[in-house]
Amino acid sequence: MNFAINAWPNEQAAHRTSLAAVTASLLAACLPLGALAADPPPADLSTQVMTEQQIEQALHPATTRSLSFGSRGLTRRDATETAPSVNLNIPFEYNSSALQPQASAQLKQLESAFVSDALRNDRFVVAGHTDAKGSPQYNKQLSLRRAETVKNFLVANGIAAGRMSTIGYGSEQPLKSDQPDDAANRRVEIRDLGPAP
Repeated sequence: MNFAINAWPNEQAAHRTSLAAVTASLLAACLPLGALAADPPPADLSTQVMTEQQIEQALHPATTRSLSFGSRGLTRRDATETAPSVNLNIPFEYNSSALQPQASAQLKQLESAFVSDALRNDRFVVAGHTDAKGSPQYNKQLSLRRAETVKNFLVANGIAAGRMSTIGYGSEQPLKSDQPDDAANRRVEIRDLGPAP
């Protein structure tokens, strides 16, 4: 483009306006489209899916042993302060216990972990959690229904129902206690109770 500058003020203003419009168009074309969006684009769900191995490692960590002096000398015991657990992002329909289609990817990984050599004899608690939006009573019922939906999926895919119990905590145990309405608080927790007695 060749912009000639004339002494006429109207022509100079027109050229500046035209130059500004061209510059703005070029900048807009060069910016990534996501930068102009009001909300960030949804995250790629494949990056949020834990693999069978990650679930297995979380639920069956290497045990540590401790030695202590008992009344008859040294005793050895496995250090297990709390049951190992893992939090999974399993998407449900809004205000519902119906699974979204993309939930099957995570649930298939969970199913594979449950039949792995390390976990095949263990029992589990499937615990539902919600954020703090809504009444505590409703959230507790919704989280229980969601936990039962996960259990039913696993049972339908060959996992013995007797290996799992369900509980709904609602918003009582948030991951982000300082942000009770945060979406991260909506999750399904799997707790490993160890082998059946």
